[in-house]
Amino acid sequence: MTKSRFSFLSVVAVACGLVAGNGQTLRAADNAEEAPAYHPFTAGAEAGTPGFGGSASWRFADHFGVRGGFNYFGYSKNGNEIDGINYNTDLRLMSEPLGVDIYPWAKSSFRITVGIMLNQNELTGVVPQDPVFGNTFIDINGTAYDSASIGDLNLKVKQQPISPYISIGASYYFDKAKHWSLSGELGVAYTGNPEVTLTTGNPGSVPQQDLNAEATQIEDTASKYKFYPILRIGVNYSF
Repeated sequence: MTKSRFSFLSVVAVACGLVAGNGQTLRAADNAEEAPAYHPFTAGAEAGTPGFGGSASWRFADHFGVRGGFNYFGYSKNGNEIDGINYNTDLRLMSEPLGVDIYPWAKSSFRITVGIMLNQNELTGVVPQDPVFGNTFIDINGTAYDSASIGDLNLKVKQQPISPYISIGASYYFDKAKHWSLSGELGVAYTGNPEVTLTTGNPGSVPQQDLNAEATQIEDTASKYKFYPILRIGVNYSF
């Protein structure tokens, strides 16, 4: 083999080695820059129909995870008519959802969540005794009672304490590393039949059967709404 031919083959071999080495380096760089399919832990702040709050989740496998959260919202209204009586009402939405996440696709954030909601939602109301005239009449189960004699009429409506729910959700990531995201969730909770109680400021001034009958009428109306819609959006950080 001539010296010139040997030199040419040496140059070709070195060039091939450099190309192969550069190719491996580029592939390693591409793999290093490739975004992960997901981070296992996520925490965020949320707002929606259950109220304002936050949640935390752990995706411990490609297709499964768990989550929990807390929601709260309060609202007051005077002159809220319920079954023909005007109450001054306070609404409290407070719940803690606990659920299992199912991810149909391993590299997707889309999930189906099945769980329970620890439900402390409550509506309280009062028809205050008229402090000036003392001659306001309240119709309770078809009988007019003088508020001066019965005192305040107090209402309490509570939902069942454990409400099963199902929802779907997904996240849109702002960065390639998939740390920050905007999430959305849509679902429904079964809140069942409410529990309604009526009491007066002067016990015994209204027969208990009238109070129970009035409470039953309110329960019958509220029982038409056994399903509570869940719509939430949130800002999250995954790590």
